[in-house]
Amino acid sequence: MALPKAVSCAMTIYNNVDKENGKWTFTQLDGVMWDNSKARNVNTSGIANADALNLIIPFDVTVIEGKEYKEPKEWKSKPENSWTIQTGDIIVKGFVDDVILKHSDLEKKYDEVYVVNTIDAKIFGSKNMWHWEVGAN
Repeated sequence: MALPKAVSCAMTIYNNVDKENGKWTFTQLDGVMWDNSKARNVNTSGIANADALNLIIPFDVTVIEGKEYKEPKEWKSKPENSWTIQTGDIIVKGFVDDVILKHSDLEKKYDEVYVVNTIDAKIFGSKNMWHWEVGAN
């Protein structure tokens, strides 16, 4: 499901390799559909961030480093030269290559930083239509 360049963009996904030591690895993807909204909510404790991202990642997305996709459990046992999508991953708009220890390392430097909270695999129709729908805040 290669998206036309006019509606697609680049992104970087950070997967947490070692939660105890804050080790993250990143993968750069090109050809995703990025649909975000910036918002604020006011609640009893003050103003809260209500930013949201809806992301479509085709199964045949261009992976800049040539890494292969693995399902989360398989990736956890052997993350070398691969990437995955799971809740808690960090997504940044564009290609970035920062070495980080935590989410806030990216938020200090970039405007479009989100944490994945939903992943739905859409496997229907022909293979070129298969994609993930990812929600993040």
